[in-house]
Amino acid sequence: MTKNKTEIVIEKMERMADLLKSGGYTDWSVSIIKLAKEYEIDPDNTRQAFRNFYGGMGSLNDLVLHRDGKVLLIENDELDQLRSDLFELLS
Repeated sequence: MTKNKTEIVIEKMERMADLLKSGGYTDWSVSIIKLAKEYEIDPDNTRQAFRNFYGGMGSLNDLVLHRDGKVLLIENDELDQLRSDLFELLS
């Protein structure tokens, strides 16, 4: 069964939230989960809200996942891919 765009966006947002939580960014995780839930109801406003996370200092682009003082290389690679995928899907 092929997933529609909404399902793909929500799935990617949820995965991003999991990675952010595991990498020490609980607040970011909560914000992304909230947007994932809102996306199905109001994709236009949610799309804009999510894209706003990409600009400025301390933005989603600046986050580096870590645990116990160690950078999580594999998880950061996946996070980078999710950031790119979601930016493209929501543009």
